[in-house]
This record gives sequence, C-alpha cells and structure tokens, in this order.
Amino acid sequence: VKPCSADNFSVTRYHISEPYVDREIDGEQPDARLAAEEEGKRLEELHREADRERREQLEKAHLRGSHALKKVHLAQDRERLLKELEQMQNMDRMRRRQIVARMPPQLFVPAYKRMEIKEEWQRELEFAFEDMYRKDRKMKGDLILQFEPQPLPAPSDRSQDNDL
Repeated sequence: VKPCSADNFSVTRYHISEPYVDREIDGEQPDARLAAEEEGKRLEELHREADRERREQLEKAHLRGSHALKKVHLAQDRERLLKELEQMQNMDRMRRRQIVARMPPQLFVPAYKRMEIKEEWQRELEFAFEDMYRKDRKMKGDLILQFEPQPLPAPSDRSQDNDL
C-alpha cells in the first residue's frame, strides 16, 4: 500500500472543500440535572409499567388457576355423584328384587293359565269329594246316577215377593 497524503486529493473529484469539523452554532448545553430528572421519571414510569404488567399476569394466572381448580372440583363432584347414584340404583334394584321375591307366584301367571289352574283345582276337588262320598256310602260308579231325584221345596210367599 502506498502512503498517501491529503495533497494528492486536491485535484481529484474526492476533494473536500469544507472544513472537517462542524462547530455547533448554538453554544448552549442542556441542563444535566433536568435531563437526569427526566431520565429518572422515564425509568420510574418503566418500572411502574413493568410492575403493572407483572400484577396483571399474576392476576390472570390466579384466575386461570382458580378456573382450573373449579373444573377439577366439578369433575370430582360429578364422579362422586355418579358413584352415589350407582349405589342408590343398586340398592333400589335389590329392594325391588326382594319385593318381587315376596310376591306370590300367581301374579306372574297369565290370566288364561290361572283359569286353567282353577278349573283343574275344581275338578280335583270334585273328584276328592266323590271319592270321600263313595267310601262312606260304599257306592260304585258315577254319583249322579246314584242319587234319587228329590222334589223341589214348596214355594213360599216370601220367595214370590222376591221374584216380583
């Protein structure tokens, strides 16, 4: 590299005709105390703003936490209620089963079947009666044929009044 001096630039397009340093025309300097006070106020405002934002974030975090806690409590309450409901349902089911077990079985028989059972029972009673009657009288065969017809009782005045 060749050493250069300022004289080499005097005829070139890079020639600087102006002075190298600009002097300040206004010689008045700002007051350092006022500038320090303003800077202190600005920094204090920044600190207040940062504190306010931190408080807002803490408040928001507290609200989120309380909301999450409410959700957890609601979920726990729901689970507890479902368990209680299931227990109550099981108790009710057992109570109903006991009531049904104490009911007579005839309630569960259809009506036509009950009629058949009654008719069967009536036939068995008739046969038992006929057997007992025959043993005492020592009769054989059908009882209806063994009976002798009896005359009807004479009508009374009362029966005629009832017929009217």
